[in-house]
Amino acid sequence: MRRALWDERSLVKAWTLRGTLHLHPAEELPLWFAARRAVSAEADELPAWPDPHGVLHPPVGNAEVADLRRAVWDAFEGRALLRDELVTKVVEQVGNKHEGRLRSGFAFFLSELCQGPPQGNKITLARPDQWIGGWREVDEQEALLEVLRRFLRTYGPSRPADFRAWFGVEVSFDVLDLEEVDVDGHRAFGLVGDTDSPEGEPSVRLLPEYDVYVMGFREREQLVPEPVKEQIARHGRGRYEGPAGVRLLLIDGIAAGLWERKKRGNRIELAVTPVRRLKRIERAQLDDEAERIGAFLGLEPAVRVA
Repeated sequence: MRRALWDERSLVKAWTLRGTLHLHPAEELPLWFAARRAVSAEADELPAWPDPHGVLHPPVGNAEVADLRRAVWDAFEGRALLRDELVTKVVEQVGNKHEGRLRSGFAFFLSELCQGPPQGNKITLARPDQWIGGWREVDEQEALLEVLRRFLRTYGPSRPADFRAWFGVEVSFDVLDLEEVDVDGHRAFGLVGDTDSPEGEPSVRLLPEYDVYVMGFREREQLVPEPVKEQIARHGRGRYEGPAGVRLLLIDGIAAGLWERKKRGNRIELAVTPVRRLKRIERAQLDDEAERIGAFLGLEPAVRVA
C-alpha cells in the first residue's frame, strides 16, 4: 500500500465520502470530487469558529474565502507541502488576517486536496491534478449518477436516507430507473434487473471497525440484535460510536458478538466474545477467518473464545 500510495501513485488518500478520509484508485478521484461538487456548493463565507484550544476566530467573508481558496490552489507548485508550509505560502499571498484560523484547523480547505507522503508523524497535502498523472475532470452530474449506481449495486435495495448516511448528502433516487422492493416492511429501491438476492450461505466473519458492511445503511436493528447492543453499550468506543466503531463478530450476516486483536511479537491474538455458544462448524469457520486475518497481517493467529 505504501508503494502504491507514494511511489506508483496508483492509490490516493483524500477526503471524499462524508468528508472523511478514504483510499481510492487514483484514476477515480476526479469522479468522487465531481460527485460531491454536484450536491454541495462551496460556502460563500465561513462563520466565526472556536478552535480546539478555545480561541474564537472571526468570520471569513465570501471575497476572502475566494482569495484564500485561490491562494491554497496556487501554493503547491508541483510538490506536496506540510500544513504549516501551506499556511505560510497562503499568508504571503493574502496577508495574515486569518493566519490563526488556518494554523488551528485547515479542514475547511481540504475538500479538493489529497495527501502526499508523510513526513514523520505529519501529513503532507497536494493538489490532485499535480499529484496524479493523467488527471481529467469529470462532468458533475454524470459523476453523481455513477456514484449512485455504484451505491445501489453494492448496498441495494436501499433508500435515499441510506445514501445520505453513506455519502453525506441526500440525493433523489428519481434520477435513475429503479424497482421498488419491500424489505421487512420498508420501501426500498434497487436498479432495474438488480434486485434479486442470492441465497445466504453459512459464514463467520470478523469485521474491523468502520467496515463497509456496517457503514452502508441505517437503521441497524436488522444487523445488531439486543444482546450485542448491550455488549456495544459496555464497550469504550461503542458507547459513543455505536456499531460502526467496534469490531463485530458476524455469523450468517448478523452480529453475534465482539472481538479484539493485539499484536505480540510475530503473533496476532484474537479475543472473540460471542453472545452465545458457537456451534462446531462455526468455530471451524472462525479459525478459518483467523487464518485469513493472520495471512493479511503476516502474523501467526491465535484465537481465544470467551
